[in-house]
Amino acid sequence: MAISFNASSSSSTSLLDRLQEQQEKQNEKLASGKRINSAADDAAGLLIANRLSSTISESDQRAINARDQQSLNNIQSGQLSAISDNLQRMNELSVKAGNPLYAGSKAIQQELNNLTESTNAIAGEALGNSNFLSGLDASDPAALQAAINTASSTVNDKATTLGADTNALQSQINTYQVSSINTAAARSRIADTDYASAVSDQASNSVQSQIAVQVQRSRQQQAGLLVDTLV
Repeated sequence: MAISFNASSSSSTSLLDRLQEQQEKQNEKLASGKRINSAADDAAGLLIANRLSSTISESDQRAINARDQQSLNNIQSGQLSAISDNLQRMNELSVKAGNPLYAGSKAIQQELNNLTESTNAIAGEALGNSNFLSGLDASDPAALQAAINTASSTVNDKATTLGADTNALQSQINTYQVSSINTAAARSRIADTDYASAVSDQASNSVQSQIAVQVQRSRQQQAGLLVDTLV
């Protein structure tokens, strides 16, 4: 006589195996914080998440580039301020040179020469012109003041343009940061674990696993009693 109970036992074991596999996947999602840990979980979702990651990296890098340019602008702005300070001192000297008491003062001319040398050294980097000032003569106060006014106008125009560029860069940085945050949120909705849902699924799976184990044990016991009876 053939005894047939293996099919039911096999079915119970197969269900238990599937539940255990689901439990392992749920544990992985909870541990990693990721709903998608491999292409097997969601191939299309993983592809979209990877594309969003690339977009985030691009936005972040653009923001870094803009901040680096801001830093360079700030350095140049500091250099322009130093030039403006020198020009302000030169203007004071030009007024003093117009005073008959200081006519032909070598001290004024020497300071003008020193300031001219300092200014040209800075202008070589800030304005790309290492000969920004030349031929300043304390003996001709009117021409000296005219040269200083022209130089001051050039520096002010450059500083204004630089300030506008720095402000525009800040606007770009803000845009890149908002884009990165929004894209990260979109990626999170696709790829990250919904903990409430995952915990609920885990609890449900645990209950089903316990039931499957009990059913399997019950069938095994019944099969054992049947064999004993037949024997």
